[in-house]
Amino acid sequence: MNPNPLKRVLVVDDEPMIVSLLSTILREKGWDVTGAHSGTEGIDQLDRARFDVILTDLIMPGDTGIDLLRAAKEIHPDVEVILMTGYATADTAIEAMRTGAFHYIMKPLKPEEVVHLLEKAYSQRQLQLENRFLKSEIHAAHHVQSVVGDSEPILRLIAALQGIAAAGGPVLLSGEQGTGRGFFARIVHFHSPRSGELCVPVYCAGIPEKTLIAELFGTPCAIEDRTSVPLSGKMVLANHGTLYLSEFAEAGRKVLERIDRFLADKTMVPDGGTEPVSLDVRIIASSAVPVEELARRRDVPPTLLKALEPRILRIPALREHREDVPLLLHHFLQEANRERKKPLRGFTSSALSALETYDWPGNVRELRDLVRAIAGKKKQGTMIDATDTPPEILYRNLRRRPPQ
Repeated sequence: MNPNPLKRVLVVDDEPMIVSLLSTILREKGWDVTGAHSGTEGIDQLDRARFDVILTDLIMPGDTGIDLLRAAKEIHPDVEVILMTGYATADTAIEAMRTGAFHYIMKPLKPEEVVHLLEKAYSQRQLQLENRFLKSEIHAAHHVQSVVGDSEPILRLIAALQGIAAAGGPVLLSGEQGTGRGFFARIVHFHSPRSGELCVPVYCAGIPEKTLIAELFGTPCAIEDRTSVPLSGKMVLANHGTLYLSEFAEAGRKVLERIDRFLADKTMVPDGGTEPVSLDVRIIASSAVPVEELARRRDVPPTLLKALEPRILRIPALREHREDVPLLLHHFLQEANRERKKPLRGFTSSALSALETYDWPGNVRELRDLVRAIAGKKKQGTMIDATDTPPEILYRNLRRRPPQ
């Protein structure tokens, strides 16, 4: 994002003196000003240039300020519009706000008030643009193209992720600690029709059951017709989006029974409430416990596993696709170089040999953490060598070698 962008404003009024006066004031404040003397002329300007803010009179012959506002929101939805009027009523204010106006200002105009309101409108637009940029960055970070690896297990995984994302329904991601289950859960979310809504994570292990029930399902709040709605809760926050339950099997029997009931009828009851609340939430659960063991556990309802069964996806351990280790090493080294701003040149052949043959019991997370730790200690411009790796990696590799 440009730290000092040019601020563009379109000033529209059927009184040329007002357009001239406002143009002079705003140019002195650093604005790039375009003037127009009717609503129709202002609408024509929208096809010729993009503006950050439009400052327009409300009542004009022909196309009014409301007409210009509607046209602006259709052509450039992110532009902010301020209406000037000497005849403001409650009805005009309501109509302006419903149509998308940022604000309206009364005539006679006070220059400092106009400048202040324009700056606020501009800041609001910049914030929206930055949020959109960040959202696109998040989407890009969780696109299947961001998955590092070209081995057969990873290519099969990518294909399965895309199919599951489009299919809808609850998902169970099974895999060892460190395989990236949370990362892949977000890929499923961002490739699904729900990608415009939230993906809300909840870590279930080690949380007291009562606390987790309140966190997930909220507490009831009575409203006028005496029904109950949840006052808070991650389920409500995830409505129309995705709820990611990390280590879901550790949540406790009561929590899992509530999740099971929700999957059956798409309703849930707030903690301490009595009235069911309808929600549209996709559940993605993950577990480091193998599915076969989950089926033997008494605290996991069999009907819940049956609901998850059509979309169970196992994330392979890193030792099952060792051929991806060099790609992962270089990927995480690039990340570390960007973060620490003291780039390293890469890995020596002896380092790659040692790291490629290691079993990686902590999987991709262990590999990432190791690269970051080593990169933090090395001097800029050097290479990571086998001697930089922890002794246990070299020791395990030595034990694995057959005797000469």
